[in-house]
Amino acid sequence: MLLSRWISLGIFIILLIFITRENGKLKNKLTKYGIIFLEGMVGGLIIDSIGINAGYYYFPAHPIYSLSYWTIVLPCWGVFGMATNYLWDKLGKNKFMLGLTLTTPLLFTFYEGTNLLTSSWTYTVPIWTVMLGWTPLVLVFTGCHRRRDIKRRIEEKIEIAKQSQQFAIEKVWFITRLLVIIVMFPLLLVSLFRIFTELKNGESKLKYAKVLLMVE
Repeated sequence: MLLSRWISLGIFIILLIFITRENGKLKNKLTKYGIIFLEGMVGGLIIDSIGINAGYYYFPAHPIYSLSYWTIVLPCWGVFGMATNYLWDKLGKNKFMLGLTLTTPLLFTFYEGTNLLTSSWTYTVPIWTVMLGWTPLVLVFTGCHRRRDIKRRIEEKIEIAKQSQQFAIEKVWFITRLLVIIVMFPLLLVSLFRIFTELKNGESKLKYAKVLLMVE
């Protein structure tokens, strides 16, 4: 397990070196990838909450919601988010199919290959299921960055609509923005639906909240 976290730390350092060498203000670059790092941890938490609880895989040395999970696994998800977006930007040139075909096989080979050495996580599903799951996985993480870019463009359109007094267009863009934000986070909606369903099926709200907050 030590090897796994050192690999993640190495990727993090390499990314920081490449990011700081890019053109542009250092503050803006660090802010951009800092947000991606945080989004990666949030996305990883949602994915693990669904995947592990559903029995698709587990972390042998770091049970979900344990202290080692929060301090080791989640930061590794943050680094994964940074690596995914960096490769999507640099190799894929922000083109959807190019980014998907270049980024996904590269990340799959590296992460699943190193996992064979470290046994950081163990799957309970067939390998073909794992391979199919990597496409939506990459799209979820790159979706965070693309969502912000789409949101920025939409806000630019809204500003143009305001200046030209085209209030009808402004309302359309506002609704579109809301839809984009929701659609880009399908896993969050699935997680919320699962919680709602379990509460509806008679779970004690207080007891369920304690479980989520790891009080018991």
